[in-house]
Amino acid sequence: SVLGPLLFTLYMLPLVTSSSGDAPIASNGQKFPWNKMRLPNRIIPLHYDLLIHPNLTTLSFTGVAKIEVSVKQDTNSIVLHSKYLEITSATIALTQDGIAQHEKAMNVLEFPPYEQIALQSIEPLGAGEKYIININYAANLSDGFYGFYKSSYKTQDGKTRLLASTDFEPTSARMAFPCFDEPSFKANFSVKIRRGSQYIALSNMPMVREGLFEDHFAVSVRMSTYLVAFIVCDFKSVSVSIYAVPDKWSQTHYALEAAVKLLEFYEHYFNIYFPLPKQDLVAIPDFQSGAMENWGLITYRETALLYDSVTSSASDKLRITMVIGHELAHQVFSSLTCFETSRRRERLKLTTIVINHSAIIINKSKQL
Repeated sequence: SVLGPLLFTLYMLPLVTSSSGDAPIASNGQKFPWNKMRLPNRIIPLHYDLLIHPNLTTLSFTGVAKIEVSVKQDTNSIVLHSKYLEITSATIALTQDGIAQHEKAMNVLEFPPYEQIALQSIEPLGAGEKYIININYAANLSDGFYGFYKSSYKTQDGKTRLLASTDFEPTSARMAFPCFDEPSFKANFSVKIRRGSQYIALSNMPMVREGLFEDHFAVSVRMSTYLVAFIVCDFKSVSVSIYAVPDKWSQTHYALEAAVKLLEFYEHYFNIYFPLPKQDLVAIPDFQSGAMENWGLITYRETALLYDSVTSSASDKLRITMVIGHELAHQVFSSLTCFETSRRRERLKLTTIVINHSAIIINKSKQL
């Protein structure tokens, strides 16, 4: 996001109940098998297959997360992140030649202070093996502007319309699906969205199959959980694609022109191939950040994307251009790699230099 790299999150360490000084106690009173805020690296996620079903009437959603994992060390438990999710069931199956064998139920322990769950297996999970975890869960759409949250807008005739959007940076993917929610745990993602017939669904990658009420999106590039995104709404698009509420569709044309020219500029000037097959820019009515660089599906505050040729000023146009350029620079440069916290300053400096340099060149060439 525009402000994200400048923000520092202060974590207040929670009071951890312990039975032996180093073993936290899960919400059901059993010992939780992990006592650190950072996840263990004995289990590595390879691929997420997500089915998300939001209900914009009840403002809730259900989900199924199938996660293919690789075991690096023998263990009986898998620790991952989950926040405000009600886990209804969890199973595990050993895979052979990519095919899951007999599923076995897993015991689920929750440790809310660290936003972690532990899936316990009766049989040991062997190092070098691959497994598929299947987790069913339910939750409410978030009331804030993070996680998988509800948003709304008013039409010209005063009617309120609802939509659901995501903002996962830095650690809110765990509010939408159980996951290894640290940037170093990169994986591929397949997303399926169930929706009402009056809505459309968007995600990081292009749609590969559209069902009556379920849209399937292509497997993503390998990326961190905070870059995953999906939206269910009744927006219209200008087909890079711009999405906005129907009443403001006419204000998307400049953003489309700017985005296309900026992407062409980045590719030609820096000789870098844009890594994704599509790019969506979506104006969200309620959005906390200026914008968020989800890979292939950038979300914006409306004022950072929409330009009205009658009421908007020249400074508004320049600011919109800069924000679009900033987020697209993330797509072309920053999102290709993920730096640890110690290198965020270098990442910010690199991105800022690229954006400022690009703005000067584009301004001189009068391309926008």
